[in-house]
Amino acid sequence: MNLQTIFLYFLLFGFASCQQTIQSNSQNIPTKDSAVNNQNRQVAESPRIVKPLLDTSTYANPRTEETANQQRQQLVKLADEGLFEKLHLKLLKDLAENQKNYFESHTNLDLLAHTNGDIFGNKENDVAYVVYDKEKHQIEIILFDQQSKRFKTLYRDVHVSNLLQQSDCYYTNGTIDYSIAAELIYQEDYIRSSQSNYLIDDKAFSIDDISKNNNIDLKRGCLSKDFSKNSMANTLCIPTSSVYANYQCLKYNKTKEIFEIYFSQEFAD
Repeated sequence: MNLQTIFLYFLLFGFASCQQTIQSNSQNIPTKDSAVNNQNRQVAESPRIVKPLLDTSTYANPRTEETANQQRQQLVKLADEGLFEKLHLKLLKDLAENQKNYFESHTNLDLLAHTNGDIFGNKENDVAYVVYDKEKHQIEIILFDQQSKRFKTLYRDVHVSNLLQQSDCYYTNGTIDYSIAAELIYQEDYIRSSQSNYLIDDKAFSIDDISKNNNIDLKRGCLSKDFSKNSMANTLCIPTSSVYANYQCLKYNKTKEIFEIYFSQEFAD
């Protein structure tokens, strides 16, 4: 084999290898349209799900355990004096028979306030209760779902999402159950003398359309930007002060199956 033949052999071999590489690369490089289609397909197949941030009751939060235990000691003092039991016996008489049976079978609960309305958005007469749990030594909010005939404890059986958590206008020293307890402790002398409390007085604890409630000032309060006046009916509004017009308002979201705190009013007397 002479040099000319060898040279031609290597030249042909190099050309064939180059052609094979070009064909292979052309198969691997996606077109602009195919890349866009693949991206759209991935988005369609994997939608982004944003989970709501859920509140943990001050009583159940390890970071606030010391604070919660201090409050429990104060609540025990009021309970030992019979202040909660007197309110319980007074309010129990007003309940429907099936509701009365629940509290008679749950002797660890002292009823401190109640209100009724369409809490769960099923066009039913649901009931909300504020109670003192004598075993856990804490205040709880219990909701009766008329449709399912179930009693549910807020924060434990049904979750709460605070839509105002990141708002500059929102201030709180604890979750709603804890805030109620703090005010009842502050009201000790009044409860003793009147056998009543700020939740019962003036029916401040209510299920209402807060856009039509004279106690609520939507302009001065802290309102979630996601709520309009047309969606404020059937709101559970809970006062957190006996002196000022302070409220925490939440509404049940049937799609997410959680309560959402969407309005707060502090020191707006």
